[in-house]
Amino acid sequence: MILLELFSYLLAFLFILISGYLAFRLRNLRSDLRDTRLALDRCRLTLEISEDVGRFGSWHLDARTNVLKWSDYVFDMHERRHSLGNPPLEHAIGYYHADDRAMVETAVSRALDEGEDFEFRARILTENDNELPVLARGTCQIGGDGGVLGIFGCFVDLSKPEDRKFA
Repeated sequence: MILLELFSYLLAFLFILISGYLAFRLRNLRSDLRDTRLALDRCRLTLEISEDVGRFGSWHLDARTNVLKWSDYVFDMHERRHSLGNPPLEHAIGYYHADDRAMVETAVSRALDEGEDFEFRARILTENDNELPVLARGTCQIGGDGGVLGIFGCFVDLSKPEDRKFA
């Protein structure tokens, strides 16, 4: 009987000890998550400022879903309203000048099919029919199985400041 009582007290003590430890760890994890979110926000702001000053924009294509995400500066370069959202891949390729489009399609296909990075100069035609020379670069994100997970890329605005028509 005494042994059973001692065992019950020991279990209760262990339960309290483990609960306290878990509460302590949870508080630390929340603090770490908050710090990570703040660091991520600082990185985003730094990237946005860098893009504006450096006249470049970034983008990402998810190879599994074909969902394309543009940074604010890429929207500005294309003179596309943010309210329209990110364009489908086919529409994004359609922004390229007709003479450059086949090269772009080939580069993107090779990247998705073979994991081949690319870099080229081309012209995009904006929503307002302005022609903008760009340097485009894409780097493939490769998964553990060797398949392409996505493409990270950037556009560099090659226009002269006096030729720029967008804000």
